[in-house]
Amino acid sequence: SPKNIAAKKISARIIATNNVATACLLAFLTSACHRAAPPEPIAPTPQMSDTSNATPTPAELEAESSLSIKRGIVTQNDKTFGIRLCSANSEIPLGDQSEGAFARVYADLGNKPMYIEAYGERVGATGANGDSGGNFALEELLYATSVNPANACTAPASTFELLARGSEPSWSVEVSHDTMLLRQNDAPTEIKFTGVDTSDTEGSVTYRAGVDQHVLELMVTLRPCHDEVLGEFFAYTATAKLDKQIFNGCARVGE
Repeated sequence: SPKNIAAKKISARIIATNNVATACLLAFLTSACHRAAPPEPIAPTPQMSDTSNATPTPAELEAESSLSIKRGIVTQNDKTFGIRLCSANSEIPLGDQSEGAFARVYADLGNKPMYIEAYGERVGATGANGDSGGNFALEELLYATSVNPANACTAPASTFELLARGSEPSWSVEVSHDTMLLRQNDAPTEIKFTGVDTSDTEGSVTYRAGVDQHVLELMVTLRPCHDEVLGEFFAYTATAKLDKQIFNGCARVGE
């Protein structure tokens, strides 16, 4: 599983933190997490087919029962939460093991259905079609949005390992393999950096690269971040510095 792979390759100091989100973030830097990239919560195009009723494959069912990053849509009934995992056909109970952090995010985003990416596992009985019994034990909430949650599970997959972005001004840095792609409204609107160097301290990771006359430094810190303009929650806070210009925002990791 991704957790076992990370435990073998991440330094003993990182494992000793016993913090799921920190360990997973630093695992991305060492290629320790074997994962598929999560989708962006955007509306599907007319050509896309709705796979929400598709029967999960045995591999998908096995993945749902492992401790890893899962995607799904969460709703609340009275004081209890339920989640429909993206590869399942029906809703199951959600057990919040985040010491109330998940419930606070749900309230902050309007107490309405939201799409989430979270570290956890499905436990209990699972039928052949993925619908029977069990519940989802959520350990760490990594990303959440209440904007168009129904579209997120069927949206096309992205390829980023980490995505940082902010709204005022609008900017983003997409980290993938050994590259960083900076996008902003101001000129230059897009710069691609290769040969990225990384360093880490307790609870944070810094990416740094230069190209032509530009130097980009991106620091990602394990601190909750809310984008009130876009109505999103992120587990990480991000600060990007392009030459002498500084951008503040949030960050999310891939699966």
